[in-house]
Amino acid sequence: MSESNTPRGAEDERVLRDNLRVPTLSAEALARIRAATEAEWRRNVEPAAAQRRLMFGAAAAVALLAAGGGWMFWKSSTAAHGGEPLAVLERADGEGVVEQHSWWRDSAVNPGAAFPAGTRFEVRGGSLLALRGGGNLRIAPGSVFEVLSPDSVRLERGDLYVDIPPGAHTRTSFIAVTGAGEFHHVGTQFAVTVRDGATRLRVREGRVLWQAPGGESTVDAGSEVLIDRHQQVTRGELDGSSATWTWTEALAPVFDIENRPLAEFLDWVARETGRNLVISDAPTRAQVESIRMHGDVRGLPPLQALRAVMASTSLQCDVLERAIRVSLPGASPVPAN
Repeated sequence: MSESNTPRGAEDERVLRDNLRVPTLSAEALARIRAATEAEWRRNVEPAAAQRRLMFGAAAAVALLAAGGGWMFWKSSTAAHGGEPLAVLERADGEGVVEQHSWWRDSAVNPGAAFPAGTRFEVRGGSLLALRGGGNLRIAPGSVFEVLSPDSVRLERGDLYVDIPPGAHTRTSFIAVTGAGEFHHVGTQFAVTVRDGATRLRVREGRVLWQAPGGESTVDAGSEVLIDRHQQVTRGELDGSSATWTWTEALAPVFDIENRPLAEFLDWVARETGRNLVISDAPTRAQVESIRMHGDVRGLPPLQALRAVMASTSLQCDVLERAIRVSLPGASPVPAN
């Protein structure tokens, strides 16, 4: 059976080989296939690549525009902040002071930083600013103000206290601006408060020149003026030693007592607390003028510092409602006021 099937198997194998043989393609055919394949690849790949190039170019243009815009904003901001600053931050309590920005996050203001014109600040903790040319500015928590120039601020809300001692000869002007007008210092201590559209001016020492659209007037020490949101004016008297001023005393500049005369310190405490200093007699005055202090009262409000200093002397000190009375030991009792 195997012999009779052998020729037929060989013939079948030959037929199968002949039918499966693929003729070799010519060079022209191979070139056409390559061209068609490349064209198809380009139709699928190049549009995506072009889109990626377009997107990259657009992103680069946006980045360049943003960088250019940021540089232009920085340049204009720098120009606005040029010139002498109004003050530098001496110290701040609690959450301190932040500079408010229009285009980016508010930034903290550190001690020693300047307050140039064209900047706006929010006070979150009571703050003491040393004014350029002498004196200081104390600002209560919750206040917002803008520096208009090296000599002026606009109080938008809150409380500020201006202290420009008579010895600050280099400061010739300072102006606090509110919706009620401009308040110019005339060698003085004064406070300005803005609440709910109303402005209150309180003059503790010296005088303030108030300039408003309806004219100008002078407000003397011991006086206060309230201008409501309708520009109605109410005037009254003021107690320079009342509890109203406690927050300003807590922000008083540090008085370095080391090797300083006691008389200077007593004058400073009396002025900071709005009280009269009373030296009981000539022997007491001689004793006061002979004492030089030693130590440190940093961080203490004026009246606490006074108690600490006087405890180290043999003198008697009585803090009254409107006066500080110093006398020799054993002096007669002082009156209530």
